[in-house]
Amino acid sequence: MKDLIDNFVRGYPFFVFIGSDSDVRDGTVIYATAIVVYRLGNGATYFYTVRRDGKKGDMYTRLFKEVEMSLEVAQFVEEKLKLGKPVIHLDIGYDGLSRELVSAIVGYVRGMGYRYQIKPFSFAASKIAHKHTK
Repeated sequence: MKDLIDNFVRGYPFFVFIGSDSDVRDGTVIYATAIVVYRLGNGATYFYTVRRDGKKGDMYTRLFKEVEMSLEVAQFVEEKLKLGKPVIHLDIGYDGLSRELVSAIVGYVRGMGYRYQIKPFSFAASKIAHKHTK
């Protein structure tokens, strides 16, 4: 993965975004986490992982698990891939059911030292990771 990313970004300024999403299907929670590498003004590529969890859990528990997974991957990107600090894309926003959790989740991410974006700007979570939960 490191070589693919290095070849992709060679000679370009770039950003790394990480986002997670989840969905419940047949009593199983499907979690997806995406690493998006965006070459400024020149396209993007992404990598993703999918995990299944038999514990259904409520929406709030799932949202915190999504954030935890994104932060784990962010640490991997920063420490192992040496790509700098990524921006965490959160699958929350001020519209919808997740609005009650915005301050708690944002505080968690900021406390871990990462920048963040929420809906409608959090495409790594709400578009790319979401696609892989279906």
